[in-house]
Amino acid sequence: MLSFLCIDGSDSGDCRRCRASGSYLAAAKNGVIADGVLVAANEIGIKEIYQAGGAQAIAALAYGTETIRPVDKIVGPGNIYVTLAKKQVFGDVAIDSLAGPSEIVVLADETADPSWVAADLLSQAEHDKMSMPVLITTSAAFAEKVEQEVDGQLKSLPRYDIASRAVQNNGKIIIVSNLPDGAEAVNRIAPEHLKS
Repeated sequence: MLSFLCIDGSDSGDCRRCRASGSYLAAAKNGVIADGVLVAANEIGIKEIYQAGGAQAIAALAYGTETIRPVDKIVGPGNIYVTLAKKQVFGDVAIDSLAGPSEIVVLADETADPSWVAADLLSQAEHDKMSMPVLITTSAAFAEKVEQEVDGQLKSLPRYDIASRAVQNNGKIIIVSNLPDGAEAVNRIAPEHLKS
């Protein structure tokens, strides 16, 4: 997970508005931070980048370590452990929010591309085994195609274990008679992420 951390006392999570340098946590696959992350950080003036993550990184940022200066604000997503760590340090350091497990709802009819819908559903499912991917559709046949696509795409995900548990335990397909009924279902769920 990537988290921007403003260390200048700014009230904004928008890194471009920080008055001084900030620090950035970057998840690194195989110990290498992606070039795109390094370029983006350089473009917005980030001067410090640490390879760290999880609840222990939240504690390091809140209270500092021998190598990491404490920050004023911690911003960014994380799993349940990161969220609970942010809750623990709140008050000692500002945070953006206590986000719960991610949920995504895709509202689609049979004219949508099942592979795209599946990719959208999995984009959040891979974040946390407690994530909730939901398809709301007007077509049972389309729902079956999306389900097949999800099963196929799951196999190629680096975070297969997490995404498959999210889909198996929390994934839902809701069949509605028309798109206005689907919109009503979306409003009842009030998801963090919505695609249509």
